[in-house]
Amino acid sequence: MMYPTTTRSPEFLGLSKDAGLWPKSSYGKGIIIGVIDSGIESNHPSFDDVGMSPPPARWKGTCKGMVRPGVVFVTSAGNDGPDPSTVKNDSPWEITVAAGSVDRRLAADLVLESGDLLVEGEALVQGANSTAYQPLHYPGDGNLCKKVSADRTRGHIVICDDALVNVDAQARIIKNLYDNGAAQVVLIGPEKAGFTLGFREYGSSVVQEPAAVGRKLKDYSKYPDSAAQVLFKGTQLGVGPSPTVIYFSGRGPSRGNPHILKPDILAPGLNILAAATASPDRGPFRFKSGTSMAAPHISGVVALLKSMHPDWSPAAIRSAIITTADDVDNEGSRIMNEKHEPASAFAVGAGHVNATRAVDPGLVYDLEVRDYAGYICHLFAKLDNDDDDYAVQDIIQDLNLNCKTVPPLSDVDLNYPSIVVPANTTVRRTLTNVGPAGEYTARLHTRKIVFHDVGLDFSPNSLSFSRPGEKLTFQVSHHGPELAEGFLIWESDTHTVQSPLVVVRS
Repeated sequence: MMYPTTTRSPEFLGLSKDAGLWPKSSYGKGIIIGVIDSGIESNHPSFDDVGMSPPPARWKGTCKGMVRPGVVFVTSAGNDGPDPSTVKNDSPWEITVAAGSVDRRLAADLVLESGDLLVEGEALVQGANSTAYQPLHYPGDGNLCKKVSADRTRGHIVICDDALVNVDAQARIIKNLYDNGAAQVVLIGPEKAGFTLGFREYGSSVVQEPAAVGRKLKDYSKYPDSAAQVLFKGTQLGVGPSPTVIYFSGRGPSRGNPHILKPDILAPGLNILAAATASPDRGPFRFKSGTSMAAPHISGVVALLKSMHPDWSPAAIRSAIITTADDVDNEGSRIMNEKHEPASAFAVGAGHVNATRAVDPGLVYDLEVRDYAGYICHLFAKLDNDDDDYAVQDIIQDLNLNCKTVPPLSDVDLNYPSIVVPANTTVRRTLTNVGPAGEYTARLHTRKIVFHDVGLDFSPNSLSFSRPGEKLTFQVSHHGPELAEGFLIWESDTHTVQSPLVVVRS
């Protein structure tokens, strides 16, 4: 048997320990990352600091989950997808991260005796290849392989729907089948997961199939003489299409902030070899899936950017990540969701993080703590809350800011790098030059929801920056009944600054 011993994230993000951004940024040396999560203990070997430099002198050993100058908040989009408006952590001062797949497959395929179909699956534990075709048996919907007759188990490839119980309970079902002589067990994932396949550790060689693929196998098994061979092919890299948005990843639009596009960005969150609490039968690392796996990838990218650009604000760092993201997969097509349909901006955000490009974005959409204070004042005034001053000071941690001195700022007016335009409305944005002097020209690339003129205009259509730090403003207007989704792209001779743009109902 073979056990994969590493994950794929660094290479998939274009990072190498020997060249490029990682060593160039000194691996984020001196940047402090605080983790708030569950399921892991502080004495885990991942937190071992042997060989590490001492903490920076400014570090006092504590951190606060508030909006503070210089602190970047990276949060998960939540695991309640794929329904709309399931995104969590949607505050405008956070980078909200969606979960995507990587381009690795632990291949375990079934070759059907009919010869006209290869059913692609995966196996966390790679077993022995079949030496002959073996009969298939699927006990039918609802059986879940809890009760399979001995004569239909012995020598058969038994196909089971995932019982959606805990790992130990599912492992007992699988062990019982093997104890009764099953040649191989194939586990089909839940229907809502589509093409998503999340590993679970069952302690034996189980071929796991996503529902969208397993359906073919179940249909074929209905034939009386159906048979197949199982071929274990080990780890395959560069598999496409990758990334795709994982079914559980929380989706927008945000209920609380409908005019702020959330999630912001996509990062690896499926089958990530992650630190976990050790148990007698499992080690301190195991494959985990979730937006909580995706968020640390962005935290790492933030550390690299902060190391390269210590003077950048948290908003500038977020802007750099958003406006340089990849909106296509490794096959050059639009990033897809769990059904292998084009993913909307409310699922994928700006696209998949591109750490190397984010170092040099050219222009950024910046925001200050005062802007967030104005947003909080607007939000609490809208809620008719008398404690808005206390809310501002509690969240911002600045006693000098209050809603008597800070003008309210709605979500549509925040200088956010993603642009949501309510129908028949004009929104404004300000760009700050963080690159060389140059002229940028704008263009719209829309994915129309209805195939007519969507009525989008922007002005001016060019911006000329003469020095670093210069700020210039533009506006985007919508008129008419049509909705649209796409990008507003500012291009110079050296840089491309790409903002997701969505027209929504007012």
